[in-house]
Amino acid sequence: MEINELKKEDEKAWDEYVFNHPDSTFFHQIGWKNVVERSYGHKPCYILATEDNTIRGVLPLFFLKSFLFGKKLVSLPFAPYGGAIGEKNAVELLTDHAIELTKELGANYLEIRRANNSSCSNSSNLLTNSLYATSVLELDKNPEIVWNEKLTRNKRKNVVKSQKRNLSVNFSNEIDEFYNILAINMRDLGSPVHSKRFFNNILQEFHKSAKIQVVRFDGKPVYAAFYLFYKAAIINSWSSSLEDYRIYYPTDFGIWAAIEHGCRNNYRYYDFGRSQLGSDNMEFKERWGAETKKLEYQYFLNKRGNIPDNTSANPNRQNFTKLWKILPLSIAHNLGPIFRKKIA
Repeated sequence: MEINELKKEDEKAWDEYVFNHPDSTFFHQIGWKNVVERSYGHKPCYILATEDNTIRGVLPLFFLKSFLFGKKLVSLPFAPYGGAIGEKNAVELLTDHAIELTKELGANYLEIRRANNSSCSNSSNLLTNSLYATSVLELDKNPEIVWNEKLTRNKRKNVVKSQKRNLSVNFSNEIDEFYNILAINMRDLGSPVHSKRFFNNILQEFHKSAKIQVVRFDGKPVYAAFYLFYKAAIINSWSSSLEDYRIYYPTDFGIWAAIEHGCRNNYRYYDFGRSQLGSDNMEFKERWGAETKKLEYQYFLNKRGNIPDNTSANPNRQNFTKLWKILPLSIAHNLGPIFRKKIA
């Protein structure tokens, strides 16, 4: 079995392999490589294991370097999921190659954001961190079954309340309303926002499997979500609401509309995305009946003693958050993508 860098002529075979592998995610697709490259210019280091000219496994990686945050090799940046997928032997060889690549590039560490424990490497060089979880709701062709058997009583009450307001919802590829709401919310949360170019690139690259949902109150956009569609799953990847309109439950209105859409279009899962374990965000998702699944990320530490802590408990992040929250909105809009490029 050989480990080689991905070549342009291998990209079609890569995507075919990814789509047919049960452990693959939306972010394993070549399209995500294109989005990250075009949006932020980070260097891809995609590798694949082959035997007899047949792909046995793949590992998508990006090399990120910055003056502030150092150097790191990540699978995958700006995504909750990544890691090697393939036959067991291929996964081990790909992981070993990634460790050697980390050393060659002089990166501080390697981070592998595994989505599925079946693609876990047993390398003794790797440490494991379990601070995050994903929340997935199983759907049914009949949305009433999801309504009655999955949602908590209080969640159903909130959805009903939202349906009595003057709210409307639609899906489109128009980015401005979504981005305006997201940028305000991210500043208020104390976190840099992605560039608008990043989201435009996703829509262009995945024009058939990415959609924006907007909820309006009396015609005014008050909640928006960016959805990705992959195989049997709908992924709520980014979403925000305007604080002054949360009393009308636009978030509940939008999510339930998306769940109904998923049920009626034969999707099997609604993925609420990644949350920090024990957070309010995770508890919100559980009220929808979503199953919490721990994400076990793996690390190889090359030039540091501890696994990097990027959670909200990190004192440095807390100080940064406090500062970012008080920035004027216009400054946060302009500086956000510059910082977000480095925070993967």
